[in-house]
Amino acid sequence: MEKKCITNLRHKEFYPIKGVGYEGFFRGYFYYKNQYVTHENFANLYNDGATPDPTVWNGEFALILQMSNEIVLVTDKKRSIPLFYTLNESNDWIVQDHLEPNSTMSFHKVAEEELLLAGFVAGEKTLFQNWYQLEVASIVHLKERASKHSYYSYVTEKENDSVDAFAEELAHILNEVFDDLVVRLAGRKIVLPLSGGYDSRIIALLLKDRGLSDSIVTFTYGRPGNGEATVSKEIADRLGLKWKYFAYDKAMWEELYKSKLWKDYVLYASNGASAAHLQDFPSTKLLVEEESLQNAVFMPGHSLDFLGGSHLPYEAILDKEFTTKEVVDFIVLKHFRLWQKTGGISFTNSDIYNSVTKYVSDYTNLTNERVTSIMDEWNWKERQAKFIINSVRVYEYFDQDWSMPLWDDRLIHFFSKIPVDLKYKKYLYDYTLHKMYPDFYPYPQKPGPENSLRNKYGLLYPLLRKIYRKKNLYRKYFDEPMEWFGIYPTYKQYVDSLTFKKDGQKYSNPYNINSFIVKDMIEMMKEITK
Repeated sequence: MEKKCITNLRHKEFYPIKGVGYEGFFRGYFYYKNQYVTHENFANLYNDGATPDPTVWNGEFALILQMSNEIVLVTDKKRSIPLFYTLNESNDWIVQDHLEPNSTMSFHKVAEEELLLAGFVAGEKTLFQNWYQLEVASIVHLKERASKHSYYSYVTEKENDSVDAFAEELAHILNEVFDDLVVRLAGRKIVLPLSGGYDSRIIALLLKDRGLSDSIVTFTYGRPGNGEATVSKEIADRLGLKWKYFAYDKAMWEELYKSKLWKDYVLYASNGASAAHLQDFPSTKLLVEEESLQNAVFMPGHSLDFLGGSHLPYEAILDKEFTTKEVVDFIVLKHFRLWQKTGGISFTNSDIYNSVTKYVSDYTNLTNERVTSIMDEWNWKERQAKFIINSVRVYEYFDQDWSMPLWDDRLIHFFSKIPVDLKYKKYLYDYTLHKMYPDFYPYPQKPGPENSLRNKYGLLYPLLRKIYRKKNLYRKYFDEPMEWFGIYPTYKQYVDSLTFKKDGQKYSNPYNINSFIVKDMIEMMKEITK
């Protein structure tokens, strides 16, 4: 018996499409053979009954197709628009672009642990039993059963060339991406979260060069006088861009964190897979109100620093053959650290460790080039897609649009082929930015072992790091420039929150503000699903 597809789509820009042999829904855009494709002309390209091939699409999109004998779901190469699916009691497929808890749902225990320790749920599972998410660059076929495959891998062979040749190529790609962007967003208001970092700065410069200054409003936030805001204003002033600043203080966070608005947003943004993004939630709300924004395009600087190599440790670039365990440890210890469990999670019998081991075991020939690509691919598929990129839900929540030009497929392809010695500490990226805009970016020095604290301090490093983190844990309630630990009205309440017990396990040493966000988020969802 043929299964039906019941769609439940929240976002207003999921538009119906229909062609020969299919009907469905499409949201977003992509470029294909120099054509700009949206829901309006999708059927003009795909009208022969064949399943479309997303491997050649470059864009930000999600696709739901009801074919004659199956349902096909597709995500882009960054999972910018999430999709979820399950089978209902009538044995029909339900497909949604959101996932909110209700009393019929039960928790997936491994997913709960992943969300608590990492801020996202890895793989295709979600926080809720029998509900599944599409991963990056995925095609899911729903028939009697669900089957999936990935149409792109970040793990590829490296190319050899000079740093100047690569820098010239990267500069060309960046200019090409923003040339396309200007045409696509003609006449739209552009909102740029302008930090003190390199990524948002290159967006500002490339937009300015294309004559869009009058269409741009930049903004930043935090405690008055914080370093990020100071640099942000300096850059905006030098470029002649409108700049807005929103002051954060502990009282503001306390009020927000208790509000119905925050709870509604958490349910909206988390989708049983991600920690809700906190950082620019208050400033986005205020900016939309003060500027009377209507469907403006927010353009965050995600995440060219990551593609450029900023997450790679020195120990992973050593010229040696690595073991599977070493690679698994790199991934687990970096990403599953929002809380520390008694006994740790790096045991071969832990579900998280076994899951990462299974992923890494698919690869052989574990050279430094291969290992760093594996680490970046896992990061791209999991943390970047489900936490960093998912942060654009905050703009959607306030009825605004978004675009992430620094996640353009051309940039993903480019950095996947760059040798690790040019990616470590994002040397090539910083070098390119200096060559493009020497007045805005300093000349970078080629990094080496001296940049590794572990290498510098040797056997003392774990102990020194532990001492530093312990000291910092008690100090950052007062030192944090975003003031967001004000979600706890008093210092005593903050200190009391630094440890808790769950299922007989002690959790301690929260890594950052997201440690508290996910803990409270999970507790709230458990109440809803009771």
